[in-house]
Amino acid sequence: MSEKQLPILIAGAGPVGLSLALALSRAGIPAEVFEMDAELNTQIRASTFHPKTLEMFKEWGVVDEIIQHGYKVDQLQYWERAPRRLIADFSYASIADDTAYPYRLQCPQHIATRVLKPAVEATATGKVYMGHKLIDFADHGTHVTARFETASGIVEREGSYIVGADGSHSVVRKQLNIGFMGKTYEDRFLLIGSDLKTEDLLPGAAQVCYIFDPQEWVIILNLPDIVRVVFRMTDDENEEVAMKEETLRARITNFFGKVPDYKIKTTQLYRVHQRVADTFRVGRALLVGDSAHNNNPSGGMGMNSGIHDAANLTEKLVRIWNGESYLILDDYSNERRQYAVESVQLYTDQQYNNMVMSAEEERERRNKSLSGAASDPAKARAYLLRASMLEERI
Repeated sequence: MSEKQLPILIAGAGPVGLSLALALSRAGIPAEVFEMDAELNTQIRASTFHPKTLEMFKEWGVVDEIIQHGYKVDQLQYWERAPRRLIADFSYASIADDTAYPYRLQCPQHIATRVLKPAVEATATGKVYMGHKLIDFADHGTHVTARFETASGIVEREGSYIVGADGSHSVVRKQLNIGFMGKTYEDRFLLIGSDLKTEDLLPGAAQVCYIFDPQEWVIILNLPDIVRVVFRMTDDENEEVAMKEETLRARITNFFGKVPDYKIKTTQLYRVHQRVADTFRVGRALLVGDSAHNNNPSGGMGMNSGIHDAANLTEKLVRIWNGESYLILDDYSNERRQYAVESVQLYTDQQYNNMVMSAEEERERRNKSLSGAASDPAKARAYLLRASMLEERI
């Protein structure tokens, strides 16, 4: 096969890797995805799809099916825990003239990947290989080769480029010895998913709520068949004790008061990182998604910015396929790294800081700013465009 005919090799069948494969294959560029696990991941993990991402899914032919599996959120609220009061209520109707998708869609990523994978496989040039763990790769200047561990032994593949969509512990990034500087937040996040309704927890609550409290802030997210409540754990809490069912139920009661009977469907305890790779490209190897950048999930921008990486990279690879120099991949690296540092990282860090503010003067200033934005149509539109990753339309 000629270099132009060799496929793009993609490590990782998460939402970002599969989005990249779908975008490329629909453009007629062969793309092969290699996933180390035998089956697609079943954890909820990220669940927010912003309007800009839905516009990309429209272009790639999967938006209707993903929307069908999701829950449309048309309100975004901020509350103060004590005294319990609504600070700001944003309606996505404010951006109805800016996008065909004036809402954020809550759909767990493990559901979205089960839409994306068959869509890739339905194309003439897209393939997905499960149970293929990337061992290493070699950049030969004109092409790459990669070795994968499978149940049947070592498999080697040739490609024109290799893309690491293999998460925070990326094999691709580590082999390239690319720095991944940043920080890990001291807080631990505790997720409790149940069959409670937002109204059971907080009367008057919208489908997505951020509840401010210096010691124990909370985020409420509605998904199609579950409500996720994310708590900030205090520094002195024992993780094993915190995950016991009686402790989980006591935490719900202590924060929200008496609630109807409910079933706990899922729990998760995790730490959050804010990191960006030093570069997203070395030769014929590239990084996308969590392999390139991690951020605080408050605001739901991590998975979305990874999918936007995929769209940007596809545009560059199509141009190369049509005769432009491969050096435009430097533009991909620079553009997406700049966006990660100057937009996503700053926004999500500010979101986190808003949650944990303790000084009374700071909290009053924050609340006044949010309330003022929500009550002014022009400011509300600008706020939601920024929150929807459509800031270029402000």
